[in-house]
Amino acid sequence: MKYNFLKMFRLVTIPMLFGLMFLTSCVSNKRFVYIQDKGNVKMDSSQHIIIEPYNYKIQNGDILYISLMSEDDRINKLFVPSAQTAQGGGVGGGMGSPFYFTGFTVDPEGKVELPYVGKISVAGLDLNGARAMLSSELAKYFKVFFLQVKMAEFRFSIMGAVNSPGQFFFQQNKVSILDAILKAGDLKDNAIRHEIQLFRQYPEGVKMITIDLTDRRIMNSPYWYIQPNDLVYVIPLKSRAIGDFSSFQASMGSIGPIINSLFFVVNAYILFRAIR
Repeated sequence: MKYNFLKMFRLVTIPMLFGLMFLTSCVSNKRFVYIQDKGNVKMDSSQHIIIEPYNYKIQNGDILYISLMSEDDRINKLFVPSAQTAQGGGVGGGMGSPFYFTGFTVDPEGKVELPYVGKISVAGLDLNGARAMLSSELAKYFKVFFLQVKMAEFRFSIMGAVNSPGQFFFQQNKVSILDAILKAGDLKDNAIRHEIQLFRQYPEGVKMITIDLTDRRIMNSPYWYIQPNDLVYVIPLKSRAIGDFSSFQASMGSIGPIINSLFFVVNAYILFRAIR
């Protein structure tokens, strides 16, 4: 009787153990690995991943950094904020960018107002286009000058299943979605990586885009680079949802090793009793 019971127990427990090991191993690969090669990424002839060019169009409310260097130092100072003023803002300290007070804000009409020059339309242009537009107007007043136009305030927000949610600032014009997530301390273990929600502002309104960070094809899309005023929301797993296979996988990833150990102890105990 003991032998039949032991044989039946082994026939049931051994397949279960292998099944649990298979499930837990699948969970670690599918849930945590970013930009996996799923065979659908676009590459060029040299096997380089084709990345969508970053070409942000200036919108109403954007703040531009405009620097003018001409032969007249008095006018130059009107375009470039002093170092003392710029340092008084508190970038990264939760107070926002100092250029909110010293930069050139695009008004509701899509224009920026420059000293001595007046209002110039820049909304709908990229930075190169805005620089060309401003240069053509400044050329009416200056024979020799050097002009710089940059995004003064690159601000975005991340909330949800991240380690450090909040609003962040970058002092650069091009930031990838992974750079933004690293700024927020990376995703939590319970984050749904294949359904990241990106809320992007357009002149017509706000659009929500779903991003799959587990697929390398994201690098081919126009959403690989985030834009100023983007909001990234990371959905957490519903650990108590019934019928949610992702939740089941997450649970098995946590309790699988415990169940394996329990089956091992019970099997060893029954084997010991059978030998006796």
